[in-house]
Amino acid sequence: MNQRFADRVGVITGGAKGIGRQTVLRFLREGGTAAVMDLEAPDSEWVESLRREAGDAAGRLLYQSLDMTVETSVRSAFARVRAEVGDPTILVNNLGFGANPKPLEEYSLEEFNRFIAVNLTTAFLASREVLPGMRRIGDGRIVNLSSITGRSVTLISNIPYTTAKAALMGLTRKTAQEEGPNGIRVNAVAPGTTFTERVKARYDALGEEERSRRVQAYPLRRAARPEEIAAAILFLASDDASYITGVVLDVNGGQLMA
Repeated sequence: MNQRFADRVGVITGGAKGIGRQTVLRFLREGGTAAVMDLEAPDSEWVESLRREAGDAAGRLLYQSLDMTVETSVRSAFARVRAEVGDPTILVNNLGFGANPKPLEEYSLEEFNRFIAVNLTTAFLASREVLPGMRRIGDGRIVNLSSITGRSVTLISNIPYTTAKAALMGLTRKTAQEEGPNGIRVNAVAPGTTFTERVKARYDALGEEERSRRVQAYPLRRAARPEEIAAAILFLASDDASYITGVVLDVNGGQLMA
């Protein structure tokens, strides 16, 4: 496989499962050193299986378990990355979670803020950690994981998740504008329905008839596979996208055409 990321250190948040996991595995296969940050315990089956699937490349995998909404924990985790594997020139802000919708008045402030913290604030905290090193090197690539819900709305996403994913697009564009002169590119990927473990479970709960009705409404007649979103992420993180910044790349199988 093409070694696009040889000698590159990349941080991938939320890398134990789903889209993040597939991004980590492909990044490793293409020669990169992956620093993964996730809430899953280091000895969990998710992390153990990630190491097994990485195979010989697992030696280039640095895994840390932490709550990335905690500022001090994020600072410590990035300090360890810099000390053990070097300054990251790639950051994938993949961490996030959604839930089924309910009326706005049923959300407590604490619940609303939790969605914002996980889906948006973590990207701010991680970006703040890598930018000084990227400026010093004169090279950096940040890819934020937004969503089709940030562009529009979906039946399966709730209000705080949709709000956070839309705000993440604003963070992407403004950071790209400010950091472009420093040689740093900042982009986002906005996936449509992607059958990660969590999303597939939510679709399965709809029942076979409703699930089929929704998926058949997509022009490509299927949901995305996590590895398809990972391919788009790593395109934006690679030299192949050297003149692309401030872009939100829609990867939604035609669910939303702008």
